[in-house]
Amino acid sequence: MMGSVPGSRARVALFASLTCALASFTLAVAQDAARASGTSPDATQPMTLEQAVDFGLAHNPAVIKASAAVSDAGATLARDRAATLPTVSGNLQNQMQKSANSGQFAQIGVPVAPTFSQNTAALRANFNGLNLTNIDQARSDKQAYDQAKQQLVLAQEQSTQNVETSFYAVAQDEQLTGIAQENVNYNHTLMQIADVNYRAGKVAGLDRLKAQVAYTSALEQFASAQADQEDAQENLAQLIGAPMAQQFAIPSILPEPPLPDLDRNALDQLALANRPEVAIAEAQLNAALISDNMVDAPNRPNVQMTGAWGNQVSPTNNALILNNFNACVAAGNPPSACEPGGSHFYEVSIISTWTLPLIDYGTLHAAHTSAHREIDSQIAQLASAKQQALIDVDQAVRRLLVDRDNLTLAASNVEVAKQAAFISAAQYKVGIISQTDVAAAQQSYLAAAKDLVNAQVAYLLGIAALKKATGTLTGAV
Repeated sequence: MMGSVPGSRARVALFASLTCALASFTLAVAQDAARASGTSPDATQPMTLEQAVDFGLAHNPAVIKASAAVSDAGATLARDRAATLPTVSGNLQNQMQKSANSGQFAQIGVPVAPTFSQNTAALRANFNGLNLTNIDQARSDKQAYDQAKQQLVLAQEQSTQNVETSFYAVAQDEQLTGIAQENVNYNHTLMQIADVNYRAGKVAGLDRLKAQVAYTSALEQFASAQADQEDAQENLAQLIGAPMAQQFAIPSILPEPPLPDLDRNALDQLALANRPEVAIAEAQLNAALISDNMVDAPNRPNVQMTGAWGNQVSPTNNALILNNFNACVAAGNPPSACEPGGSHFYEVSIISTWTLPLIDYGTLHAAHTSAHREIDSQIAQLASAKQQALIDVDQAVRRLLVDRDNLTLAASNVEVAKQAAFISAAQYKVGIISQTDVAAAQQSYLAAAKDLVNAQVAYLLGIAALKKATGTLTGAV
């Protein structure tokens, strides 16, 4: 028995390793499936910005509604486009009739077949080769489908921008919480210094009271900052449709990506080519042009072609066919001349229609007038959409440059203000300056630190705004 213990331990270890491996594999599969389905596997697992954007896109009601509209427009396009293409169908038919001996002509001595059956198998094709109404309707459906797709892109861009803005709001509040914590520590040190100096007789009791008030105020600001951070996290979770306890992987240091290429001509061309608003306006203009063509489409030539090939037999007539064949041969005719004709058949038809309305009481004129007004309206809408895209690019570039300059200045100011606060604390410790002076220095540092955080977030969102202005925000986070 003792000799079998090492082997048992080995088997236990092997089983444990396999169990761990299987558990790891199962967890990985579950996480992959959760990512594929757009759900979070664990609310305590922090989400990155990219994951939050993807999760938000999968659960945003506006995006889901726009996606459903795309599917509906695609189904309509497929249905109406099929009307312009040849159709092929197979036909299998069995016909059977039964009647009593006294039929319709029994009174005059004509025998009535008590049973009749007929089997038909055919292959039929239809092609509405020239039907401008169907063709223009399919073209109009294509424009509607393109509009639906661009509306989906627009919804995705808006969702992405909202999630990114909310995510950096959480990051901003987290940075402000850290600044508030630093302020608490700073004022706690000042309060200790004031207490020591008061005991040594270097400062009056009023300075010690001021230091205590400043420390208490710092604690209040810190609690408020923590509450703001938690609120921002819950708001972000609600925005993307995640559980309210969802955690996020907020960077401890806000990123500062390099300034993108700000070539105005290239950005303008990019915006005109990618902005969904411009594409929607173009599709609406094309739809208006097609609507004008559809006014005359019902009166244009219409050609419809139909063809069929098949086989038709009647089992109840086999005896009659055989009797006729025997009688024909008995009359001295060769068998080849007495065989019945083939049972297969074919049909070919071409129908051409051209309607010429002689009197329409101004109906076509009124319809064309309305269509032309709609075309003029859509031309104006397209011009406005293009100009708005160029304005958005211009303003995004201008604002981004300002945000970049503000970030540079804020980074420089915070270093100077922080150094001044440290120097003031040292001077206050030796009794050179009063508590009011050191508090003013600290407030200047806090204002500079908050300005830096605000500038960092504004710069990040400014880059996102430029991407949205050029129609490249979706998938760019």
